[in-house]
This record gives sequence, structure tokens and C-alpha cells, in this order.
Amino acid sequence: SPALALGECKPTQDCRALGYKEAPCPEQGVKCPFGETWYCPLRCKDGQVWKDGKCTDVLGSCSGAAKNCKIGQILNSDASCSDNKVSGKTPIGVVVAIKDNCGWAMTASPIGKNTWSTMNSSTGAFQTTNWKEAVEDYDACGNTQKILQAGNSKIYPTAWAVAEYVPNGASETKGKWCLPSAGIFNSLYTNLNVINNGISKLGGPQLTDSNESIWSSSEYNNYRAWHFCIGSGVGLCSFSKGTNYSSYSVRPVIEF
Repeated sequence: SPALALGECKPTQDCRALGYKEAPCPEQGVKCPFGETWYCPLRCKDGQVWKDGKCTDVLGSCSGAAKNCKIGQILNSDASCSDNKVSGKTPIGVVVAIKDNCGWAMTASPIGKNTWSTMNSSTGAFQTTNWKEAVEDYDACGNTQKILQAGNSKIYPTAWAVAEYVPNGASETKGKWCLPSAGIFNSLYTNLNVINNGISKLGGPQLTDSNESIWSSSEYNNYRAWHFCIGSGVGLCSFSKGTNYSSYSVRPVIEF
């Protein structure tokens, strides 16, 4: 009977019966045409997102999570951003720069003071004497890796201090922190008021003194490196890499 055959072949509209049983995973799954459940053949671990065909850590790489954040907000260890501290979440920094959905958050307080280097040489990190070129450098982590590869902690104490940094309650972020780049400092300067507000919410010292200098990973030349300074008009100055450690701060950033 054609009618009976048609009845037996009628497709079901029950998503769960068809195998669509999971929460949304639009980057790596298929949505049920009859509902809001998904079929997810691959699920990333907590703290990861699906990007460019693979699972990528949200913290420590440009994951695209910054599209949900604003400069001056608090970045938490679960990669969420909030206007204030949130009960049950671990704040790890303040968002200081966002570019092309890539974000960088800086520690609310310095982790110490150091010389940039004990020798005068190029590490292979970004280098320019032109501030207009320097403000385009956002490759904080790429620069930091080149500095670490160029020598040990005695030669490059600032970069190595950042590499060893571990925030309280977020040990999983060790090794993901970087020395800020000149472009990130230009964003810090441009958005200083809102960032200072975020720093205060985490109990850190605001950047208000013209003597507040923070080392970057961007080199000026073999003898000098760029650092954050308020009085320059662009947030950048350069000084000797061997400058006395008591004057120049180290504030790591993490990419997300």
C-alpha cells in the first residue's frame, strides 16, 4: 500500500532520537533542523575554544574571546570579563588593549622591578626608533619568546620574571604571560582613566605618576627598549636596557 509505505517512511522531528543531544557548539557541530540541540563530534576541554580547525586555549592566545570584553574590564581566569569582581571567579588582570578581537589584560600590580637586560644586543624582537612604528607592535608574546630564546634569566631578567609569573588561584596560566609590547602601552595610555578604574577595583596602584615606568618587549635599538611613560603624549619613552632596576616596573600581560 503506497499510503502505508508513506506512513512508515515519514521522518521523525524528535531531535534527541536523531542524535542531536548536546548544547550549542556552532564552530564544530551540526544543529538539529527541528530544534535547538546539536550534534558535536568534537568537544574542546574547559578553557578552550574551536578555532581554525582545532581546539585552542582561550587564555594565552588570540582566541577571539575579546569580542565579548571591553577595555578597563576585569579578566577572570575562566576567560570571562566583568565590570567588577565576581564571587566565585578569580580575577587575573585588567583589559588594556583589544585589536581585531584579540585582547590583552595586564596585572593590576607590578610583579617586581628589574633591568631589561645586562648586555647590549638585539634579541630579534620587534625593534624601531620610530614611535609611530612602535605603536603598531602588538606582538607581546612573540617578542617575549624571542627574548627568552636569546639568553638566560641573568641576561634578560625582566622577560624571565614574566615567564615564571603565576597569579594566585590561576596556576594554569603559568607560561602564558608576556612582556607587554609598545602598541599595548599606547592603548593603555589612550584608555588610561578607565584602566586605572579597573586597576583600583583589584586593589592595584593606579598609573598616575609620570615616574611610573613599565618595561615593554619592544626594542628601541641594541642599547635601549621602549617603556610606558605618561608624560610623552603617546605613552612611550625609551631608555637604556640596563637602567637601574629600582625605577622600572614589570607588569605582565596575557593574551585572550
